[in-house]
Amino acid sequence: MITHINKKRLGVWLPNKLFQALKTEINVYNQSANGVKLNLTKASYIINLLYYIPLNSDEKYEDGWIPICSQALIRIKGYKRYIKFLQDKDFLNKKCIEYSTSSNTCKKYKIGDAFRKHLIDFHWLEDNSHFIKKSNEIKISRMSVADDKCPHLTKWFNPELLSIDSLSALKYIRDTYIKDSQIKKKNKRIFIVKSIQNNCWSYSREGLDNRLHSIFTSIPKDLRKYVKYNDEELISLDIKNSQPFIYASILNQIINPNINLLNNYLSNEYNTLRVSIMSDLLHGDLNYDEIQIFINQVLDGTFYEHFGDILYKEGMISKDINEECYIGIPKKILGIWVRKHTNYDNLRKVSKDVVMQILFSSEKHSSEFITVFKKHYPELYRVIQFIKKGKVKNFFPVLLQNIEADCILDHCTRLISSKHPMMPLFTIHDSIVTTESYKTLLEEEFNRLLGVYFGLKPRLESEVWTQYLDEVG
Repeated sequence: MITHINKKRLGVWLPNKLFQALKTEINVYNQSANGVKLNLTKASYIINLLYYIPLNSDEKYEDGWIPICSQALIRIKGYKRYIKFLQDKDFLNKKCIEYSTSSNTCKKYKIGDAFRKHLIDFHWLEDNSHFIKKSNEIKISRMSVADDKCPHLTKWFNPELLSIDSLSALKYIRDTYIKDSQIKKKNKRIFIVKSIQNNCWSYSREGLDNRLHSIFTSIPKDLRKYVKYNDEELISLDIKNSQPFIYASILNQIINPNINLLNNYLSNEYNTLRVSIMSDLLHGDLNYDEIQIFINQVLDGTFYEHFGDILYKEGMISKDINEECYIGIPKKILGIWVRKHTNYDNLRKVSKDVVMQILFSSEKHSSEFITVFKKHYPELYRVIQFIKKGKVKNFFPVLLQNIEADCILDHCTRLISSKHPMMPLFTIHDSIVTTESYKTLLEEEFNRLLGVYFGLKPRLESEVWTQYLDEVG
């Protein structure tokens, strides 16, 4: 639903101090420039990317260096002159690595030291420049692709109806994320609040994963309590253990060859490969009992807990008296081996993270966690490696994501929308969101359609978005 894009203005994300300093420096530069002057919008856009990219990516960018490919800058005529200006004025640093034209690697940049720990804010930039028009045309084009693929979902994307209690949300962010080390988490949440507040968000359905990306897929869970649609409370239904469940459904068809449900719906390039994989594995000597145990654990929602216990007993993770869990990474500091900890709230979260790393790693990747998984789940590991063998990088996670997208976007929500056209529907990858009055109806339909699609029914987790607010408020 493309109704809110003003082609003459562009939203950017910059700390107020940086934005004011940038305006001043550009004015000084332009007053003394003998040739071509600099444009504030273009300069702001470039620095904005150093904030926007990490806020809209699953990548951690722990070292602060953000890759910006030339394709993102090529619309800016003379962008190298802008980069030099921003470097000279210490707005950004450029990583000094030589790049060849054939390396297919993006150059990396980092926010200048003076602004690195500042909180971002939202700024509208408005003019008649070709750059703004082109930027918005690209955004509209991407949204149009999603409209064509899943109009039953994008018809509900009305920024005027999506609201957030911004005052309460910003107070919560200030009170909760108070450490300097939490600046990224704080900025991420400010970004979401201000995006909704200013009706400045878009959506797309592109890329190998075939997922629908929108403001809903970006909202952190702890901010959901402040969000409403058409002034109604929202609820979500999540497939518990989603990625393992999809894997379990594939395995279920391997050990039950008469089941052929996914074929009825999945019509992409991965389906042919999956059928071939299943056919080849049927000729092997698989331990069906182990596979069935895994399927049962996934269906009753306990797989992550079971594997977490295994990791704990194998000494891969530790727990403190508050049940907070740690992955210890040996590191030598001043000649002494110490352990640098990655902490998680509970055993299930660390187990889920490890499982995702195992499922999504390359065929030849090795680690202590993979060794433990292979020891306790040899048949599962064997099938995973069989699927990955000889395939392109990330084939297995992309396969699972495509099945997920096909099921949620093109099967379940499409049929629900057709049957209940007045039910607002939004998706967050493996979950469906609607207003609270439709909770029971959505749960019935979602459960039924998942069973039709997979031949297995996963456990669904229900979340009332404002419930946490009631508990703490």
